[in-house]
Amino acid sequence: MKNSRYILPFFFFLGIFFSVQGQDLFEERRQQYIDYCTKEGDTEGQGGRTIIFKEITRVAGGLSIDEKRVQETLDVIYYNRDCNDFTLNGLLRLEYQNREKAILSKEMNGKVEDCILDFKYWWDDARRDTTYKCYHTENHQALYHTAELLAGQLYKDKVFKDGMTGVQHMDHAKERLVRWLDFRFRFGFSEWLSATYYDVEVLLLCNLYDYAEDPLIKSRAGLVLDMLMFDLALNNYKGVLGTTTGRIYAPTLLTHENPISPVMKLVFGVGQYLPRHIMGSTALATTTYRCPEVITKIGTDYSVTMRNRQRNSIEVADAPEYGLSYDNELDTHLFWGMQEFIHPLAIRMSKYISEMHDAWPYRDYDRYIKIYDDQIAKYGKVITPDLDRFALSEANIETYRTPDYMISCASDFRPGAIGYQQHPWQATLGSKALVFTNHPGSEHLNVTPNYWAGNAVLPRAAQHKNVVVCIYNTPKSEKLHFTHAYIPKDAFDEVVEKGSWVFARKDDGYIAIYSQHQTRWKANAEGVVNDLIADGLQNVWIFEMGSKKESGSFSKFVDTISKSTVVANNLEVVYNSPSQGKIEFGWASPFKIKGKKVSLRGGYRYDNPYSKTIFNSTKMEIKKGSEILVLDFETGKQWVE
Repeated sequence: MKNSRYILPFFFFLGIFFSVQGQDLFEERRQQYIDYCTKEGDTEGQGGRTIIFKEITRVAGGLSIDEKRVQETLDVIYYNRDCNDFTLNGLLRLEYQNREKAILSKEMNGKVEDCILDFKYWWDDARRDTTYKCYHTENHQALYHTAELLAGQLYKDKVFKDGMTGVQHMDHAKERLVRWLDFRFRFGFSEWLSATYYDVEVLLLCNLYDYAEDPLIKSRAGLVLDMLMFDLALNNYKGVLGTTTGRIYAPTLLTHENPISPVMKLVFGVGQYLPRHIMGSTALATTTYRCPEVITKIGTDYSVTMRNRQRNSIEVADAPEYGLSYDNELDTHLFWGMQEFIHPLAIRMSKYISEMHDAWPYRDYDRYIKIYDDQIAKYGKVITPDLDRFALSEANIETYRTPDYMISCASDFRPGAIGYQQHPWQATLGSKALVFTNHPGSEHLNVTPNYWAGNAVLPRAAQHKNVVVCIYNTPKSEKLHFTHAYIPKDAFDEVVEKGSWVFARKDDGYIAIYSQHQTRWKANAEGVVNDLIADGLQNVWIFEMGSKKESGSFSKFVDTISKSTVVANNLEVVYNSPSQGKIEFGWASPFKIKGKKVSLRGGYRYDNPYSKTIFNSTKMEIKKGSEILVLDFETGKQWVE
């Protein structure tokens, strides 16, 4: 091109302009958050666990610290409450800031040092826990290892209460952190798309990025944080992480307070600040880490229709393919992070770890070992490998996002297995306009699984673009013989019933809800109607999304879908979707679109318009427009081409 030497510098200048503009916007939001949290941050701090984060924002805002709150933080840690590893990671961030510029009085700093030296950083510390402590889940493992590394760095030559020096603690933590970061980049988060635990992981990854002395741990933590931000960019709808997830809590669904929303507000400019959820956002507001602009642009591009498919976690049976064994304690940490404690291939090492270190996610290993051994003797193999209700094994996720709605599903995830907090699918049309189904574990909300969060028995679900089919096959032994859909009528502009369908509209987004069996509405204790119940042990639910742009008027959408043909016999269904054509699915039958079988297992870590990354890769490319962001885990480097 004749004038290319003038055009290229122009675009280079334009890129710098938008890059600087993006940084300025983040700095503006960062200051807004600090001001907000200083004034509005929850002083109760989830029972005291998170009050230290408000103090961190006070310091960032130029205010003096309230040492009464620091003392309360120390009390939380000394009481040895579960989740005090959250609190300790906040305290360590404050102590590192104190090293840079004196924040604490000499007396208080001495108390902080004593607390850090006293903490039990892993289950191999011989001191017995006085209360239940969760070390084993994916997020807790990394929280403990991060805290141990940062504590060891602070006090390299001091002897901790467990008899180890700071340097020894550093080595102990590094051995485990290197593996945890590697597993996350290659396999993703087993606690997939969890609004609660992504918030925690932002905290610990920022801590590593800011304070890890090992340059490779620091840089790799930044790359895993980039990957987490990419997850948020692909799976949020206007600041709501309204997708399938491995671990869901009722307040996230019912109070419309999405714990990761403050992080997205900071990074993408969409979402909301929340006084009770200030861990990840406080770390992000005080970190040197910056989300790559390629990712931030994807995170707020709601103008286009985007189909994202991604695979998270692995099957325990596939572990040897990834160089992992069942008789290695450190490899078993991965299985415990997936909460596959009693998988037949991992259970004997799980029992060994529990007996050796007095860490007991299960107490009755021998009962399950006998079940497996009896099955092998009778059938020649284990026929019920999915007995662990907590398990977060391989999840094949699809998220379909348009300007007017988003729908997301973990297809074929452990159908028929007993469940816990797994949330197989969800449609999101607004921060309050959510739709999902479950088989409740209780009629109350104070247990897990409960009336809305999690499933007593997991369904078989599958998604193709804007359509989800979800089949429930509940054993008679279950105490609750119904499934139900959460449809908060007050959150929608219109709700219409026609034939076997219920239709709802929010702005220009539509959803159609079909139940094989007759449904009935139920009001909650406050008289609010949000509960559509289908009685029976078995049921087929179908959900199809639409919009004014895609489907015409809402009345046309209602008429078109209500006239479509659905043939549901027992656990088999054929649905002639107006938008996707003939869809066939069953409890034991393949998922078919227009007569063609569709695999429900993907080979890609990410498969979307921005990235096509093979599962188990150590290098990822993310493209938006003319920019390509490269994340190279082996070298720990990131660059834009």
